Amino acid sequence: MTITTTQAERVDGSSLDISAQRKQELKQLFPSAFTETRNDAGELVETLDFERLKAELGSFTDVYDNRRERYGMDWPGKRDCLRLIQEPSHATLKPCREESVDFDNTENLFIEGDNLEVLKLLQKSYYGQVKMIYIDPPYNTGNEFIYPDNFSENLDTYLEYAGLKEVGGEGRKWSTNTANEGRFHTKWLNMMYPRLYLARNLLREDGVIFISIDDNEVENLRRLCDEIFGEENQVACIVWEKGRKNDARRFSVGHEYILVYARSMSYVEECSAPWREPKEGIEPIINEYKRLKKEHINNFEKIAEGLADFYRSLDKDHPSKKYARSKHVDGKGIWRDNNITWPGGGGPKYSIMHPVTKQPCAVPSDGWRFIEETMKQKIAAGYIEFREDHTKPPLLKSYLYIDPESVEEADAESGGKLQVMGSVFYRHSQPANDELKNLFGAKVFENPKDHNILKKLINYVCDNGDMVLDFFAGSGSFAQAAIESEKVINFCLVQLPEKTPQGSLALESGYMTIADLSKDRIRKVIGNRANLSDKVQGFKV
Repeated sequence: MTITTTQAERVDGSSLDISAQRKQELKQLFPSAFTETRNDAGELVETLDFERLKAELGSFTDVYDNRRERYGMDWPGKRDCLRLIQEPSHATLKPCREESVDFDNTENLFIEGDNLEVLKLLQKSYYGQVKMIYIDPPYNTGNEFIYPDNFSENLDTYLEYAGLKEVGGEGRKWSTNTANEGRFHTKWLNMMYPRLYLARNLLREDGVIFISIDDNEVENLRRLCDEIFGEENQVACIVWEKGRKNDARRFSVGHEYILVYARSMSYVEECSAPWREPKEGIEPIINEYKRLKKEHINNFEKIAEGLADFYRSLDKDHPSKKYARSKHVDGKGIWRDNNITWPGGGGPKYSIMHPVTKQPCAVPSDGWRFIEETMKQKIAAGYIEFREDHTKPPLLKSYLYIDPESVEEADAESGGKLQVMGSVFYRHSQPANDELKNLFGAKVFENPKDHNILKKLINYVCDNGDMVLDFFAGSGSFAQAAIESEKVINFCLVQLPEKTPQGSLALESGYMTIADLSKDRIRKVIGNRANLSDKVQGFKV
């Protein structure tokens, strides 16, 4: 007979903290009456604002008499953030040739260090020169993110973290930010504010910043960016759906956001060309159209029949399948019929003469989609298709592809192949994990950003010769996106030498820090593409 002994659970012998219990109950009823303040020791603590509680209960007497009300965002430590921004950095960049690739012939940078210090260092050399910034900062999910207890971060932050300096006499120590702390949001705001402030200085007049975030801090981040960049400079809030979680109890929250702000939206609108991206699935259609055109010359009926056969041959999930209605062909290109009536009714009604019968065409009951002068221009330009006779209204031609070899028009340069990017898109998170596993042979990093999505963003807003920056580099996805982009651009990545977790595959593979892993990823990507591009491939550490 075997007897198994277990250690008895330790029982908390203290009684219920009535005060804390009542405070928690009060917080559930009046959450806005609680705020964060500093005590005499300079520590952030959660406190009850009795004046605010009075206001909640309907007693406004003297509550705000001594307060000057204003719209804005405030939190404990914001004043310290502003002081911290003004403090100069005394750090120096030390070249690491042995870790670099083609050091002397590249403008690409990887800087290992505290990103706050690095952003200060970049102010002189790159002030107003960066076209695009992308960052994926800590999401403040309630899991831990590293934060120094001593708020006045400086070069010591990096040196101590990298193990290059002993903890000083002040007893600097590192703490973590978890959801059960009263200063949960405050610590995150204090970390983000000075970095975003300095990042704005680096943007060109037509520069834009993309910031990934989730529901935990999206509202605070939006207000933070409204203050730093200006509310009028918000470009978009992009929603990235990554897949459904079937183990969710209520709703499957599988999305995150990318907030987009411009340095100067008015400058972007006035001086920059519209941003456009290739239409997914259109290239195979164009290739088939060109093949059919070569075979049938200008027999548009035969070309159209060939296109219809092409659409029917596609799998239902093929990206080109959604354009199957665009099966008509004329001298201008590929088109589909579209509604020519006024949306919602009440449109203008006038006579349009049929070119063959010379009789007025039937007028839609809701009226024409265009005023008479615009309609005449559309007819003259070949965008209106008349029926066999005048008894039915004509059709509006919507062109999927305008053949630049056949016409000379303002939109012929893109040939209809480009479109504006939508603010909501789907891309599962698994391909990003697979990409990293293919590069390293193991899952060395949790939840890497999808470099193909970042590549799309780079191609969308950047031109050849532009500079891009990521100062929360993580696994280096942004560098891979920049290297593989269609544009010839320079990148700068910044990453703290955060230690890889104990027992992780990254540590077992010899990567002591995330910065080490990120640098090796860039080397691997450059090596894989060495013979595939004329772009200068290299980076200096």
